[in-house]
Amino acid sequence: MPRSGSPRTENEKTVACTQCGGHVRVARRAMSIFCPHCRQRLILEDFKIKTYHASRLFATCGDIVVEKNGFVSAPIRVANLTVRGRVQGKVEARGVVKISGTGQVRGDIEAAGLVVDGGATLDGFFRINAPTIESAGE
Repeated sequence: MPRSGSPRTENEKTVACTQCGGHVRVARRAMSIFCPHCRQRLILEDFKIKTYHASRLFATCGDIVVEKNGFVSAPIRVANLTVRGRVQGKVEARGVVKISGTGQVRGDIEAAGLVVDGGATLDGFFRINAPTIESAGE
């Protein structure tokens, strides 16, 4: 049990703002918040994409899984990304991008780690960066 006044509890996690990169402590069950640094709304949810999804920007502090029949046509900012279907657009991940054997990514990737299975398609450049927060894998 955490001490009174302790900055970290088991019911909280640290996320990085998808807009400014500032670190924010949030409740594990929170769905969205406003960043205290830049005042932008942050989505905290995890997403599973099973169909077509297009937007100007797909940003979440959670994880995204693009299933085998899923297709995302948008720039993506995410904690971790798993691609079993198709992604078209630039990907910025604070954690790991995994492209399975059925996955296709057309666009540049910037992430802390990259895993590409045999049979996967990656059409773009990738840049590996150190994770920006200690909880990128949470």
